[in-house]
Amino acid sequence: MSLLKKSFLLFCCIILSQILKAQDAPYTIGFIPASISEVDVAFPLIEKWNLSGQADMQLVTQGAYTNGNPFEYTQRKVIRPWIIYSGFKNMKLWLGYAHNQKYAVEEAGNYKTLENRLIVMGTYTQEMPKGSIFEQVRFETKFFDDRNGNHQTIPRIRARFGVNHYLRQSKEKPIFLAPNIGYYTELMLKFASKDYADEHFDIFRLSVYYTAGITPNIHFLAGIIGQMQLRTNGTQFDVYYGPMVSLKYSVKPKERETFDSVDGGAD
Repeated sequence: MSLLKKSFLLFCCIILSQILKAQDAPYTIGFIPASISEVDVAFPLIEKWNLSGQADMQLVTQGAYTNGNPFEYTQRKVIRPWIIYSGFKNMKLWLGYAHNQKYAVEEAGNYKTLENRLIVMGTYTQEMPKGSIFEQVRFETKFFDDRNGNHQTIPRIRARFGVNHYLRQSKEKPIFLAPNIGYYTELMLKFASKDYADEHFDIFRLSVYYTAGITPNIHFLAGIIGQMQLRTNGTQFDVYYGPMVSLKYSVKPKERETFDSVDGGAD
């Protein structure tokens, strides 16, 4: 087991020990490499009402327990449109829909299904002298057919805490504009029927990334992500880890883009 795997496993075990200390199930853990690629397009809708829109397209690939190639299999493809309200100071409200086409990956126990999500999200940002701190809460409901063909409707709550550090630009004509180092932690809880899953814990996720502008309209993200997810059997943890990249085009130029709402992750 590599040092990266050991370190991530140790950290996740410390976090989850408080959640799972009252349970005595025989937990097992498997490691799965994965990659997340996303392209976003942001555009104004009705500026006098502080309404804008965004369309996200995402591709998630993965390996398996015995396959270390994070690009071996296509796990899912996602199309996610948003309507965004930014009329409050330091706060944005998001209303979205996600179309998730998931594919079978037999080596990792994944089955093929179409999953749709309705999403309401709020992000509160505090500007700091050399960066920003943000808190984000997301309420979403997932609609899909499980591996037995039974339709499932599962509400989920996601809470994220993140920090962005603004980096200095020493050159007069830098290659990248307004660079940042960012990181966040995220906890997800699901509320499924007992016949699907007994546990409320779903995913704990960590991400670290570099973001910057190529032009005032085009920004990118490059980073790594790691997450621990409890399978519906309640005894198997899957640890996903790997690279994450994102490219965002904004019709209206932006001085800085921190990617606070990026939905990097595999599940």
